[in-house]
Amino acid sequence: MKKRVGILNSGGDCPGLNTVIDAIVKGLDAECEIIGFYRGYEGLLRGDYTPLDRNYTSANRWIGGTILKSVNKGNFPSRKGNDAFDSAEVELIEKAFKTYTDLDLDGLIVLGGDGTLYTAYRLQKFGFNIIAVPKSIDNDLECTDFTFGFHTAVEIANEAINRLHTTATSHDRVMILEVMGRTAGWIGLYAGIAGGANMILIPEIPFDYAKIIEFLDGRYSTGHTSAIIVTSEAAIPKDGSAIMHNWGSSSSNLNYGGTGESLAQFINQNTDYEARSTSLGHIQRGGSPNAFDKIISTQLGAYAAEMFKNGEFGKMAAYVNNQIKSVDLGSSVLSLKLVSADSQIVRLAKNVEISFGV
Repeated sequence: MKKRVGILNSGGDCPGLNTVIDAIVKGLDAECEIIGFYRGYEGLLRGDYTPLDRNYTSANRWIGGTILKSVNKGNFPSRKGNDAFDSAEVELIEKAFKTYTDLDLDGLIVLGGDGTLYTAYRLQKFGFNIIAVPKSIDNDLECTDFTFGFHTAVEIANEAINRLHTTATSHDRVMILEVMGRTAGWIGLYAGIAGGANMILIPEIPFDYAKIIEFLDGRYSTGHTSAIIVTSEAAIPKDGSAIMHNWGSSSSNLNYGGTGESLAQFINQNTDYEARSTSLGHIQRGGSPNAFDKIISTQLGAYAAEMFKNGEFGKMAAYVNNQIKSVDLGSSVLSLKLVSADSQIVRLAKNVEISFGV
């Protein structure tokens, strides 16, 4: 009798999701029945799923988004402060476990970022056979050098910076690009270096408004007539907090964003320089994956299939030193991978005269 395996993805859509799903299906469909749950854990709770076969997944493997749909918010809490299971969480997990057992699943392969994989870690402790695949354009998961989707987001941001350079020099402006990055500034850091930004603001290195003006004064005094600033959406000023807002939807949740616009307003009101802000928003995580993410997502999906065959549960497929390996799931999700202020890549940025507003 064939084994049965479920696949789900949750959180934001991400270039490479369909590639991973296709690689898993191709690695397992000869000896397994495979089903995909719609909208992540919500599909697992409701028993909302579809059979997956290689003809269907192959036809969609390079397409952006996800054939299994996704949700950012659901019934499961994204994180908890301790390992204890409260009664509400137990009730949810028991409901999900009933679907899992009713479908006679031998395992569940979960594609997601820190919140999604933290829930997967909780399910594993409860008795699910879990295999995880790291997905995040923020690249903020421990135990893996890169997550798929990150390089595509960086490439999109880099292209935006290249285009903003022409406007900045033509109009003698300070052009500010706001990119994603709730807690980790990897996108802003990589894109800013690649695109030749003059200043990069990230959550891990709180900036000083006075230092920004000081930097601009110094730059313009040497004959420059424009500047490019890249800021993460959750960049934090010293003695301040990140900007958050509600989009006015039915959800009352606050989201990061508006840092670039706020900074442009500050520069316009406190200097003679003319500043404009652009926010990439969801453009960063839409569309098809680039070549690097096509390769890494294929590798991770194929390796996850091998992990299932070998019964490597409670593990995550990871990209480490240009190789794919399995790592402990708990070690991957209990903390976030953040940019260190004294890391080699931050020193690189400083060596090529990029300021961090400090």
